[in-house]
Amino acid sequence: METSYPIKINNQLIYGRDKTWLTSLHQTPDQLTLSIEVDIEEESILLKMIFNDLIFYSSTELDTYEKSKWSTSWLTSQSNFEIIEQSNLIHERVKIRNDYNVQDFKHYRVSTYDYIIDIIAKDHQLEEANK
Repeated sequence: METSYPIKINNQLIYGRDKTWLTSLHQTPDQLTLSIEVDIEEESILLKMIFNDLIFYSSTELDTYEKSKWSTSWLTSQSNFEIIEQSNLIHERVKIRNDYNVQDFKHYRVSTYDYIIDIIAKDHQLEEANK
């Protein structure tokens, strides 16, 4: 069964639909970069979420995602940025090629005001961006 674990941003747990907004998405052959505006307490910061060794991502409108059969762990999540263990996405829906080691990849989920973005990549990094 899938289990979601929060990833903190600036040592804080970010949760709530009105806490994160997707401002841009950029893909290169092996990297996905999301520019996200995040409300932290009384201020707003712009972050780049960079996912390296990307092999999959999907972006789904929030209300559609909520009604999908794969939203089970998302419905109980407590964070807008999380890692999913025992991922159905990795183990059932996306068949990772045989010459890749499936254990090297992680399933990340980013929830924004309008979209839910699922990502399979080896690792991630967060960088503050200039407004």
